[in-house]
Amino acid sequence: MVIYIEACESGSMLEGLLPANINVYGTTASNAEEPSYACYYDQKRGTYLGDVYSVAWMEDSDAEQIDEETLFTQFQVAQKNTNTSHVMQYGDLNLGKHHNVSEFQGEGAQSMKSIRNPFIDRYNDLLKRDAVATVDVRVSTVSRRLASSESEVEKAALEHELVKLLNNEFVLNKLWIMANLCEIGLYDYTINQAVDQVCTKRLNFDY
Repeated sequence: MVIYIEACESGSMLEGLLPANINVYGTTASNAEEPSYACYYDQKRGTYLGDVYSVAWMEDSDAEQIDEETLFTQFQVAQKNTNTSHVMQYGDLNLGKHHNVSEFQGEGAQSMKSIRNPFIDRYNDLLKRDAVATVDVRVSTVSRRLASSESEVEKAALEHELVKLLNNEFVLNKLWIMANLCEIGLYDYTINQAVDQVCTKRLNFDY
């Protein structure tokens, strides 16, 4: 089995959890502590169409002779061409080195041999300019729509939405920490003590 995971902190889903002896190989868009990144913003649709890691390996599959390319080679290509996060691999690494991509993505041959060398330089410069952390996609999307809007009514609505998003951004980005503290069984008092130690003023949480 081969697993590709595109998500923020996606390494946390396999790190220390996927054994090396059950014939499963996995790669992730990022390590356990960082976001993945969206890319390819479409002005007409007002959304991002891809993610840097996924675009890297899918474009590689489209361009290369996958019946000759190993999973490990494709991992290296995705790693080389993802400059926004740390692409990781887990599990049975020998499986990645001894099995070709076509065994898991289909046997269809490419119409012509690729002449590119993705290891020399980034073959897709758009990813450099366009990438945004997945956690910031909503803010970025609204900001782009605001910048391109020609309607005063729409601009006012987007400005209001953007203010609300920015006001809530810090809380949303840190909420997972509180969720983890509760999941491991810490009591309210213990959490409040920890907060008091790192904050300049007392914060009270209602549970």
